[in-house]
Amino acid sequence: MDLRRLRTGEWVAAASGMVLLLALFLPWYTVDPGQSTTAWESFAILDIVLALIAVWAVALLLVTAAQPVPAVPVALAALVAIAGFVATVLVLIRVLDLPGGAAGREWALWLGLAGSLGVLVGGLLATRDERLSPPGRHTDITGRPAPPPPEIEAIPAPRREGPA
Repeated sequence: MDLRRLRTGEWVAAASGMVLLLALFLPWYTVDPGQSTTAWESFAILDIVLALIAVWAVALLLVTAAQPVPAVPVALAALVAIAGFVATVLVLIRVLDLPGGAAGREWALWLGLAGSLGVLVGGLLATRDERLSPPGRHTDITGRPAPPPPEIEAIPAPRREGPA
């Protein structure tokens, strides 16, 4: 595992995935005065979908650090961006449309929305980050430090012999 391969997008997605996963265990809705419910208590399937998306966002960080080639992390980053969009839409629907029996919104609902937005932004950042090596510091295709490329040797043009 090489943490030098990780870019901003992977860190944002993983941190946001952890925030989203944590938010599922905190109070999302007020049922009665003084009583609140978590996302696990309020939803039937939506909580499982959000938890899987959060775990997937954390997995992006681990896969990127462990893979020797960039193809798998880039593909996973694109899928995490799509999953982050789905999570954001699902949580936004639950912000606007309270589930049955809920009287109000709690603070963790907004934390869940921020976490899902962070997964989306982190996935997009990881997908579009194709930066080149900084000047004077060469890296290979995986982001690891590498020796500078060899100098290009100039070869003289061939001489043309015979009648012109």
